[in-house]
Amino acid sequence: MGDLVLLHVGCANLYYEGFINSDFRTEWKGKPFKLDEVMDLGKPWPYKDKSVDGIVGMHVFQQLTWRELVVAFREAYRVLRNGGILRMGVPMVEIMEKDLDYLLGWNNINLFSYDLLKRVLVDRIGFRLFLQRDYQNSTILEFARVDNRPGRGTLYFEAIK
Repeated sequence: MGDLVLLHVGCANLYYEGFINSDFRTEWKGKPFKLDEVMDLGKPWPYKDKSVDGIVGMHVFQQLTWRELVVAFREAYRVLRNGGILRMGVPMVEIMEKDLDYLLGWNNINLFSYDLLKRVLVDRIGFRLFLQRDYQNSTILEFARVDNRPGRGTLYFEAIK
């Protein structure tokens, strides 16, 4: 198998070699940052069907409206190869040690639950599996570098096509 095609979506100012790093903006707090592609997750993605091995997004999906989120999840499913993985780190309602105001900080407009994400990703979009994973633990080893915010109201999940 050749090199993996890996997308890092909503990268902001966190650029990782070996990934196609994308965000809808090109600066953070007035400072330009490096990225490979400007891409709005809530609109059609510029990738061919089944052309990507893995997609990782840390603290980005909860900042989308539900219409944008459905587009993003459908696009992720479309571009992933069979067996491909969508990995996300998101604030979850199950994180009881943090209050709701904390979890809704940083421009978050959504909180998720395991059941909600599973119903959307597996039952409605078509992913085969939806699994909770530990911090920096993934089938795609390169994803470990992108995981962030351990202990700060984040749980990690993978949807497998």
